[in-house]
Formats: sequence, C-alpha cells, structure tokens
Amino acid sequence: MIFLVISPLFTGCIETGEQEEPIELKFEFTFDLERTAENPLRGFYTNYDWGEPIHDFPASLEFAYIPLSELMSGPSNFTFDTGLEPRLLAAEGRSHQIILRPYIDYPTKASGLPAFLEGQVEMRSYSEHGGGMSPDYNNLELRAALSSFIQAFGQAYDGDTRIALIQLGLLGFWGEWHTWPHSEWFPNDEYLTEILNAYDDSFNETLLQVRYPVANSPNLEIGFHDDSFAHSTIGDVEWYFHPRLLSSGAGEHWKKSPIGGELRPEVQQSIFEDSSNSQHQNFTQCVEATHASMLLNYAAFSGGLNSSNEIKNAEAAALSLGYALHVSHATLSNNQLNITIVNQGIAPFYYPLSLQLMDSANNTLTHDLPQYLPGQTGSPITLDVSSLLQLNNESIWILSLHSDYILPNQEILFATTPGNGLIQVK
Repeated sequence: MIFLVISPLFTGCIETGEQEEPIELKFEFTFDLERTAENPLRGFYTNYDWGEPIHDFPASLEFAYIPLSELMSGPSNFTFDTGLEPRLLAAEGRSHQIILRPYIDYPTKASGLPAFLEGQVEMRSYSEHGGGMSPDYNNLELRAALSSFIQAFGQAYDGDTRIALIQLGLLGFWGEWHTWPHSEWFPNDEYLTEILNAYDDSFNETLLQVRYPVANSPNLEIGFHDDSFAHSTIGDVEWYFHPRLLSSGAGEHWKKSPIGGELRPEVQQSIFEDSSNSQHQNFTQCVEATHASMLLNYAAFSGGLNSSNEIKNAEAAALSLGYALHVSHATLSNNQLNITIVNQGIAPFYYPLSLQLMDSANNTLTHDLPQYLPGQTGSPITLDVSSLLQLNNESIWILSLHSDYILPNQEILFATTPGNGLIQVK
C-alpha cells in the first residue's frame, strides 16, 4: 500500500495513475477551540428578565425563572401559551435555547403559588434571603397540583428543541430544593422521590437537572446544577457541591447527565481578574472536578467585567465548559473514509448526534455518533464513500455535526480549523 499524507490545506489535483498497490490518503486537521464559542448546550448564559445584555458575549443559551402561577390556572388547566410560549419564541429569535426553572417561592418576589391554591395551602413567612412566603409542601392539594403540572409539562414540551434543559425547581427557595435555615419546612426523601420520578417519567428526551443529589436522583438520568459554582463547589466541606456528589455516589454522573448551575453572583465580577481573590475558588479546578457544561453568569453580559483582559479570561473560561469535538485525522482508501474524532472538552454532548459528509453536489452520508467522553477517541468512523463524487479540486467533501435537539438556526461546529483542502470541516 502506498501512503500519502495530505493536510487540509492541500489544493492540488490527485492523479494516481495505475498502481500495483492501492493508495491511502491521510488528512491531518488542526485543533481550534475558539470557533466553538457559540456551540449549543455549552458555555455561559444570562437571564434576559434581569436586563438586556450590554456586552456581546458568545452564547447559545439563556435562562428563565418562571412562577408556577404563570403556568397553571387550575388543577388541570395550564397556561403554557401565555406563561411559557412568549419566552421560548423570544429566545429562539435570539438563536438561543432556553434553560428554565419553575418556582413557587422566590425570596424578595411575590409568591408563585397558583391563584386556585390560595387559601388552600398554608404559607409560612420568613425574613432570610430578603424574605418571602414558603408553602406547606405537605399539603395534599399542592402535591396533586405539582403532579398534574409535571405530567402536563412533559406531554406538552418533552423533546421541544427550544428547550435545552429543565431544572426541576418547584420546591424550596428559588426552586433550589432547600429552605435553609428552615430545614424542617422542606419535604422528606419520600416525597422528593415522587417528584423526581414524576419528572423522569414525563421527560424522556429533554435533559433535566436538580440542585442536589438527594433521594433517588443519583439513580436517574437527571443531572445536577451547582448554584454556588466556584464559591462552594470543591473542597473538604461536606455540604459543598462536589463532595456531596461523591458522598452520594454521583461522582461519575456527569458521564450521562449534564452538570450546570450558576457562577455564584458574589464572585462573578472578580473571578476573572488577574489577581487572586479569596472570595472564590479556582474556576478551572471547579470545572475539572465537576465536568460542568453550562453556567449562568449574568456579569459577563451585563458589563460586570471591568477590563478587556477580564473579558478575555471569561471567554476562555466559557470555552473550557462542555464538549469540544475535534476531527484529528482521516484516511481514504478503496472507497472507505475512516474519520477519527476526539473530545477535547470536559464533558460529553448529551443529546443524540450524527456526523454528516457531503460532496459538492450535495450528496450526503450520515452516521450516528457514539457519545465521546473527554479525551476519548474511540474507534474511527468508517463511511463507504462510493456514492460520492470523486475528490478533486472541483469536488470537495465537507464534514459536519448535526443533532435533532438544537434549533434550526444553530450549528454545532467542530473544534477544528475548517481548512481549504479536499476534505474540509464545518
């Protein structure tokens, strides 16, 4: 066999003539992480309810807290058309998928208890966190309403590509699954298991996250969100996020379900400064420990970063989140193209994903991809290319990634320099 190495920059015509042995062509590609800055399902994002961004920070996601009172008006009556659809349409218009969290109790805000439950559910006043009203989660009418809501929510929106993932919410302050320091108000594990199972049964396609690895959550395909990221994420303190994952047996959970959350608000405006700050933990170490894919970071979009260098550091930090699929090389021999893909990121791409190869006449081959863990290359993808136009200067082939779980106007780009050779990467 004759072996030729051809970089993606190769532009000359291949004329092999007659050979006693078949020619194998090898194509080498260059890693380029920066071109993935707006890839779906990864990176930093903001909440548009808190204010329109004033800094054009790369993003494919946005966040929304939604009071349950805007989503249901009766035990079996739901107002998704007015409470959710406008948010989804607005996000889609910005080429963003939405991460959302329904809540009942948000400190400093009016109660999100649906009106039909007012007077039926005991509300407990508290002054911590700015004050609010916490419902009695043992109330049977409330429990029936939550069960009805979760089921209807799944029937209406499971698999909706406008939604990147759903944080379960509903319980606790900010829908964050705690009522600290009033821990006695929070439901027991038996009821948490009911809520977790209800969501798991109702959503078979859309990704889910819950705040803590409680009850049976480590046994379900539900990810976790750390809402104090880089503040109480890593370390030896038992209740910190990563130690809690480890102690619950969920330390490897990121391999099948996404880790996300919020960069702790108190550290957002300082963590990307060049000088160290004892108020926050090391961002890189937190990402490496948790394998986080996406984080709410309002300061990055709202002008909270105070210098161009700080913005640069934040952009690099966002790029360190989630997946980064790179075509390292490809070989062509006897109408077989072998493509080697490696995940240079920190987490997988969690939805189904396919590889597409297209020639200059738009003839297309598609191959479903496995889930690549970080650093994982796996076996090369082999495509029979006999149906494609032969490679030459007038007929190039384009490799691209596709998923049915992103918006039509979004693209999943390889972390690979496109090149201008006979085989190029989109």
